[in-house]
Amino acid sequence: MVRPRKAVERLKAYRPPREGRGGKLRLDFNENTVGCAPQVVRALRDKLNSDWLSRYPEYEEARETLAAYFGVSVDELLLANGTDDAIKMVCDTFVNPGDNLVVPAPTFPVYEFFNSVAGGRTRRARYDENFHLSADMLLAAVNKRTRWMAIANPNNPTGTVVSQPDLRKILREAPDTLILVDEAYVDFSGETVLPWIRKYPNLVVTRTFSKAFGLAGLRLGCILTNAEIADPMRRAQNPFAANSLALACALEAIRHDKYVARYAQQVCNSRDKLCRYFDSIGIEYVPSVSNFVLARVGAKASEIALQLRDQDILVRDWSYDPRLKGYLRFTAGSSAQTRKLIQALAQFRDVMETRDGSLPRRKSLGKSSTGRSR
Repeated sequence: MVRPRKAVERLKAYRPPREGRGGKLRLDFNENTVGCAPQVVRALRDKLNSDWLSRYPEYEEARETLAAYFGVSVDELLLANGTDDAIKMVCDTFVNPGDNLVVPAPTFPVYEFFNSVAGGRTRRARYDENFHLSADMLLAAVNKRTRWMAIANPNNPTGTVVSQPDLRKILREAPDTLILVDEAYVDFSGETVLPWIRKYPNLVVTRTFSKAFGLAGLRLGCILTNAEIADPMRRAQNPFAANSLALACALEAIRHDKYVARYAQQVCNSRDKLCRYFDSIGIEYVPSVSNFVLARVGAKASEIALQLRDQDILVRDWSYDPRLKGYLRFTAGSSAQTRKLIQALAQFRDVMETRDGSLPRRKSLGKSSTGRSR
């Protein structure tokens, strides 16, 4: 038997979205819940011809246009097959076996996944009981073997941010550590460190078209960093990392960024409405600046998520994380979608735990549509 590398044998499987999500209210993976701009769909249809599909992608025009959109030079931008691929590119270029990654905990698991594939190890800086994380807490995890640090800002699943003063402190005090700031949710938070890439030589920023732009199915992300970091990454990457259909749609999408901004504003309003609902019934949640809310509904969290799925409402159950038992994450959608979610949650008020851990009264959730107890 041909055995894989030991680093691969040690891997735990990533939990991707469940199949059969089409046509349901998708509030589980922080996607755009209403779809991309209609003009993007038309642009995709225009490219669906045999000539376009039979040619390898051409990148020069797309790189120039996207660099101008982000306000960087062409040498400071790399294209990737989504942010996941961007993270892999960091590991492929910079991580040696035994190197350390520092991440908040909890956070997006793909940082640790690709770091582990490369043979790296992970050191976690855990949020305190109030879901606060400071520069000092992250820097305390840095040691002489630390190669890079990944900070999702806002963080998934908490929706919180590391403040800009704290980010400056990290960049200054860990000059030999590559600091990846993942801005997948920047359209909802409005906070970016992209202009800093020329000031801090250890800063890498990633962006994606999978969230607010609504192109998750096409897979396109961007790495934005200084030319000294970008050059070795470009030499190490797959020469055809991004497909031509994704590029065509992205170039059309940025022409309609007002559509994206309107959607993002609606989502922020929905997020705030959901938080007000949780306040009104005494449910504990983490204040968020992203397009989702992490809320503690208690011991019945997994059962509530399954019951909602039976009603074609998908939410993300984080109870598999020992420190987030009882927590569900809810993506904020349109106003109508949020009303539907709140109406559905109302049926579980008797089994959701309030901030003080109490239940209004004991109640069974009964049977799911599969006949099994939820």
